[in-house]
Amino acid sequence: MSAATPRSTFYTASGMVPPTAWILVVTVLIPISAVAGMLYSAGIVHVPMVKLRWIGSVGLGWVIGMLAAKVCRIGKVRSPLFTFVTVIVGFLVAYYSAWGIHRALLVLGKVNAPNPVLFALQGFLPNEIASWMSVLFKNGNAEGITGLALIIVWLIECGAIAYFTKSTFATVWDDRPFCETCDQWNEPAESLLQLPVSPDDPSWQSVREGWLHSIRKLKIKENANETVALTLSSCPNCDRSHFLTASGIGWQTNAAGEATFVESKIFQYMSVTPAQITELKELGELLDEAYQELIEEPEDLDDSGVMQAND
Repeated sequence: MSAATPRSTFYTASGMVPPTAWILVVTVLIPISAVAGMLYSAGIVHVPMVKLRWIGSVGLGWVIGMLAAKVCRIGKVRSPLFTFVTVIVGFLVAYYSAWGIHRALLVLGKVNAPNPVLFALQGFLPNEIASWMSVLFKNGNAEGITGLALIIVWLIECGAIAYFTKSTFATVWDDRPFCETCDQWNEPAESLLQLPVSPDDPSWQSVREGWLHSIRKLKIKENANETVALTLSSCPNCDRSHFLTASGIGWQTNAAGEATFVESKIFQYMSVTPAQITELKELGELLDEAYQELIEEPEDLDDSGVMQAND
């Protein structure tokens, strides 16, 4: 390419946490997480089935992960530490609330409590939760599970909620760049072009260093099981925030003949200019023509397999 850059610049989050984010955590994340935890507890108490417990864990994790991601997105959080803490806070509040209301849901109708509201609120005290867990450990839960087996059930349940919270957050929170100039998030990454090349090609090292013209030196792979996808995330309001990502995608077969879809990052969020984006698009058009020629007339390609047609 004509405008080669000797040193690449990659996006790094600024670490900013606007006051709005703190407000959303206090007014939205914590209350909704608490309600979600109590609803989850009500579900497993009134319909005490193992299958429902599993479905409930998925649902609670989905709610907390989704909620934490939305709070961080709307609050314009650019701090990885804050996003991590937000997820942890949402999870802990929900899980604690599920235990806090558990005793009241299970035994309130069976005991003669002079003040039902006070009895329910007392269940949220740490010492009351510990005491209630001790009772269940000795006497068993609704399914009659006691002792060590019950502790294992609790650990599996907690791990499942944590896992689904994390996976949901990672899916919703796509970690896209933020345009500090316009004070807004870039658009989600969109496909720019597909390259029928290997992600392990040595020329990618030069591309990572900012020499985008080195893409021309990548070797075309005929009938390849893997390709490289170039995606672009841009600010919708300016031309100063464009970030390019290259990912190797394809299928790999193990010794047993089982195929697995694999995606690997070659580089992520490298800053590019509008001129470079235009040249990449033009290269994509030329590459499509060269690849079609490779499929139709492979004997016409020189022995090196280099993208000579694009010079």
